[in-house]
Amino acid sequence: MLIGEFSKKCHTTNRMIRFYETVGILKPKRNINGYRTYNVQDVTLIQQVVLLNKAGLALKDIALLRDCLQDKPQDFCTTLKDKLELTRSEIDLQINSLEKSKKLLDKILLS
Repeated sequence: MLIGEFSKKCHTTNRMIRFYETVGILKPKRNINGYRTYNVQDVTLIQQVVLLNKAGLALKDIALLRDCLQDKPQDFCTTLKDKLELTRSEIDLQINSLEKSKKLLDKILLS
């Protein structure tokens, strides 16, 4: 699929797709006319990238994880493990905080 269809499937813009390519997250193939072409695996990759970015990982770190996300383990996958564990801990803290906030709101609403 070409970039227009791909960006729609990923719920993002053509510009963001090109940015992902610039930072090394996406490496699209080119067709005979030189147009970028994408496949279903690329859609899955971008969905994972968006989730990791929302979780607080920088795009430069996600770019390093690209092969890990595509089940092509590399030495640097273990190198980033500590950073990923820290991010996961931060997410757990956010979840706990949100749950406490929700309970407080429920208590106020029931009063």
